[in-house]
Amino acid sequence: MRCNFFYQRKHPAPGKRNIIDYLVCNNKATLLWIINLGCIDINPWSSTTIDSTPPDYIVIDLDPSDNDFKKVINTAQAAKQFFDNHKLKAFVKTSGKTGMHILVPCEGFKFGEGKQKGEARIIAENICDQIHQLVPNITTLNVSKNSRGDRVYVDPSQNDLADTIASAYSCRPYHLPTVSTPLEWKEVKNNLEPQQFTIKNVSSRIEKKGDLFKEVFDKKLKRSNSKILKRFL
Repeated sequence: MRCNFFYQRKHPAPGKRNIIDYLVCNNKATLLWIINLGCIDINPWSSTTIDSTPPDYIVIDLDPSDNDFKKVINTAQAAKQFFDNHKLKAFVKTSGKTGMHILVPCEGFKFGEGKQKGEARIIAENICDQIHQLVPNITTLNVSKNSRGDRVYVDPSQNDLADTIASAYSCRPYHLPTVSTPLEWKEVKNNLEPQQFTIKNVSSRIEKKGDLFKEVFDKKLKRSNSKILKRFL
């Protein structure tokens, strides 16, 4: 059964409706339906239709400025050091293209309204700042692409209402049939290549390792993370 979720467009554009009609894909039949329409990648919100105000996770987006993926790996390793130091449980995946996404399960934090920053965005910005301080020579917090040089942008901006990232296990419209693939943290090392995960091998990987993102929505984990994340408000 499909249902729809309506939300006002954040950035009005000429020729486009001010109200966006979002599809809610909540079962296999709907998934097959959107595939039949030609949908390649799936980009969900970080909150639910039941309560769209609090996100289920904080997103840290590692966005490289050049083709040196080792910088992304080193930044992710620094992020893992930060999370371990603060006893936070975070989950990492390839973006399916050139970067990586880190998800930190949480509960109870609010998105901002209008131009006001919400709690989720403030927490993300503070985390990104501390990750940047661990590897300042290869990362940047500069929003302007023209000012980043060859550094990895540690991006906190995907933490506002209606923001999206590629779903775990989503195929990407790319020159290779790559898949945004959850990783074990021990896999985040120098021989990791995002192009190694494709529609041809991701199914066998899941059969072998299981769903590495199954705990993202664990209520106990979200609760314990959130107690710690309050320090970054």
